[in-house]
Amino acid sequence: MAELGNGGPRYTVHGSGKIAQSIKGLQHRAKQQGRGEQVLAALKQIYRRLCENPLNLGEPLYRLTALGLEVRTCVIRPVNVDFAVHKERFLVFIKGVKLLTEIG
Repeated sequence: MAELGNGGPRYTVHGSGKIAQSIKGLQHRAKQQGRGEQVLAALKQIYRRLCENPLNLGEPLYRLTALGLEVRTCVIRPVNVDFAVHKERFLVFIKGVKLLTEIG
């Protein structure tokens, strides 16, 4: 069962070992580029929002109706995250994390 937080249920966020490695690599690259703090802040904000209300984060891409999932994408500069939400079970599955290129 999902935890209650701020008057509503909290979603449980899941990511595979590959996703965890991807996030570590992303943070390492960002640190080398001098963007480590910015990336860490974006990741923390994304995680918080995934726990609180992932259906209000980013844009829907498509549905996997048989699985009861909605796949979404969001950008909080300089990070892009693709994730799937199961709203009846309050679950979020992270599909991919990317570091956006630095502009200018």
